[in-house]
Amino acid sequence: MEVGSGLALLGSAKLIEKLLGPTCEYLGQNIQQLTKKMHDNIAKIFTNAESKLGDRINQEGRVSPKVLKSIIDNGAWCEEELQCEYFGGVLASSRSSISRDDRGAYLSNLVSELSSYQIRMHYLIYSEIHKLFSGKELNVCEHAIRNKLEIFIPLGTYIESFDFSEEELKRLFELTPHILFGLANAGLIENSFQYGPQESLNKKYPGADSYGIIVQPSQRGVELYMWAYGRGFEPLTSFFSSSNTYKPIEGIKIGQAFPTKK
Repeated sequence: MEVGSGLALLGSAKLIEKLLGPTCEYLGQNIQQLTKKMHDNIAKIFTNAESKLGDRINQEGRVSPKVLKSIIDNGAWCEEELQCEYFGGVLASSRSSISRDDRGAYLSNLVSELSSYQIRMHYLIYSEIHKLFSGKELNVCEHAIRNKLEIFIPLGTYIESFDFSEEELKRLFELTPHILFGLANAGLIENSFQYGPQESLNKKYPGADSYGIIVQPSQRGVELYMWAYGRGFEPLTSFFSSSNTYKPIEGIKIGQAFPTKK
């Protein structure tokens, strides 16, 4: 199968060539074996990556073949919108002038291992943290600083952001530990998280007035969030920079959360 035919199955051949650089040659092999739905899923990720690259797509660069393989292997099965956003951001962040830069393969595989609930919570936590502390000179690479970035997410904000169905609400106390322990095990939040009714949370945060979640960010969690927005080329220390904005993803509500420490 020719390279051009492989590209055509995934949308605009010209766009994909610009996005991937020389790595687009790998798409001529085995891509036709995927179903139309898989082609559509991958094409959606590529389009998402293009939008996040903006003018940077015209700069010299390429995506590592290792990253491309991970995106295709994992993204072909991706139907959940937020997961598509994350894959698109990782792909955009992976476009580099450094040929051996294949960090995106690790992050793409990490995204694929997370459940849709865990990805949604990751997005909620870091959107809330950025909203609360944006513009402040805080280095997320320092453990002492991350300890000060601890937040409380009330039950109402949790439910609103996840848009739970009635059946999911019945299983909320099963889903919450799955979500939080999963994120902690993946290194995407610190292990010091806590969840439960107001009474148990008040020992750690007296301001808690409902069932909720108390959580601290991790360095890896910040990294994944920035990569999901196509900002993998920026240092983690720029996360709270006033010039570093993150446009809310359409369809996901980000309610109110509260810092637990002054």
